[in-house]
Amino acid sequence: MKLVFAHGWSFDAAFWHPIHQALGQPESVFLERGYGSAPAFTALPEDPFIMIGHSAGVLGALTRDLPSCRGVIAFNGFSRFSQSEDFTSGIPRRVLTRMRSRLACATQETVTQFRQQFEPFLPCDTMLDKQALEAGLTELLEADGRKAARGWGRALTAIHGAQDELVSTAMHKASFPEATRHVMQGGHLLPVTAPHACAALIADILKAAS
Repeated sequence: MKLVFAHGWSFDAAFWHPIHQALGQPESVFLERGYGSAPAFTALPEDPFIMIGHSAGVLGALTRDLPSCRGVIAFNGFSRFSQSEDFTSGIPRRVLTRMRSRLACATQETVTQFRQQFEPFLPCDTMLDKQALEAGLTELLEADGRKAARGWGRALTAIHGAQDELVSTAMHKASFPEATRHVMQGGHLLPVTAPHACAALIADILKAAS
């Protein structure tokens, strides 16, 4: 079955290369949000596929129509990001609004500071699209994919890093109460730090779905 990969905020499709290689480079589609020099590409295939997302890429997938999708695999993901009365484990809205306001005058610095909280630190693209990044932060502020996540039930596999620097255990559990959940050792960049373990999980899910 075809795989569709969706990266998180400030990253690009190259984020997925370690996992794709570990899987043996199967037929895949790499969505691109256009945060850097690579042009945006968000078209989904019409034939059946498995959606594989990381971080904000998971939220983006859950808030889209996915008629041909047969399952979702979420690494370091969430179905809602910003805090609300009924989602108290989310990130305070003031953090996101502050980041969004800083993008206007300090785009590179804002993205670099965001990435510096993760291990390993992955340098950002030298060319950044301020408008695309701002739209991504607005999505993190406003989007809510909790209903869609519940609708997928056990067909959504959510993998959490035990040392995730961004997504707390409480936030992950609140995001995916109906999902198949796994916990792995590692931080917020599991597809980069543990590509072979992540690829093995994907292979097991694909085998079960076939």
